[in-house]
Amino acid sequence: MKSPRFFLAALAAGFISTAVAVAAPPTAAQVAVPPGAGGTGAGHARLQALFDNQEQFLMFKMQMHQATKGMSRDQKKAYRKQQVQQVKVMNDQQKAEWRQNLQAQWNALPDAKKNRVEQKMARHEARHQQATQRGGPHGQGYMDPNSGPSDGSPQ
Repeated sequence: MKSPRFFLAALAAGFISTAVAVAAPPTAAQVAVPPGAGGTGAGHARLQALFDNQEQFLMFKMQMHQATKGMSRDQKKAYRKQQVQQVKVMNDQQKAEWRQNLQAQWNALPDAKKNRVEQKMARHEARHQQATQRGGPHGQGYMDPNSGPSDGSPQ
């Protein structure tokens, strides 16, 4: 009679180990994520694709920054999402007019303001490139007080 008990105990242990193996989350080495899937890079590229040039994109970002000043993080996110949705539902003629308006607003800015915005964007891109080269996520060091410009100027 010991043989069936031993067999049942071994069978139960086998089922338990299988259940544990199935329930365990995969390790990082076992997960394959295709490049550009999710993440901020893909969303940024899709957003930039709405514009004809970098100047229009910068003007749009400036408008978003001004419009969301003082809002909570969730409110900002909802506002940006709403604005992007409005652009996506525009027809081609409306988008062309919208882009022309952005370009006209950019062209109307003083040269000093344009230079400041372009320099700020260049610093941001450089920080992003450094984080990517280190293998860290975008935004790494965001809360680090030493991650900003070393000349003491505001970001």
